[in-house]
Amino acid sequence: MLTFDEIKEIINRVEQSSIQHFELEQKKSKLVISKVAVQKMPVDSPQEPQFTAPKALERTQNLTEEVTDSKTETLHTIVSPTVGTFYAAPEPGADPFVQVGTQIQDKTVVCVLEAMKLFNEVEAGVKGQIVELLVRNGDFIEYGQPLFQVKTEG
Repeated sequence: MLTFDEIKEIINRVEQSSIQHFELEQKKSKLVISKVAVQKMPVDSPQEPQFTAPKALERTQNLTEEVTDSKTETLHTIVSPTVGTFYAAPEPGADPFVQVGTQIQDKTVVCVLEAMKLFNEVEAGVKGQIVELLVRNGDFIEYGQPLFQVKTEG
């Protein structure tokens, strides 16, 4: 179970970020933090207030984007499956998992995301070559945020 100070720290981090919705579920507890924008209606209006969905919730469930080149090459974006701190290497001082030019397979670990002292390996999910790193080591990452561009051949 989370301590009060841990919950307070999570709330502060969510408030200071552009994250719109955060959920953490542990054994017998669940923490849900959601930022919802309220649309104000005129006082004399008989309608109920309408709520607008946060942008983070409007994202599609598809976690990949593809852009087709004039050749048979495709750029695939590897995106974050969760929120957390991005680490390019398995430990401080170690070589990064991948760099620009690295050939990858579906199961290649491309980075680690740390949240609440849990380190989650992120696999490429695609075969190809890393052509661009879109984040820096130590950056706080949002769910669905682009991490890498990969050149695949179709």
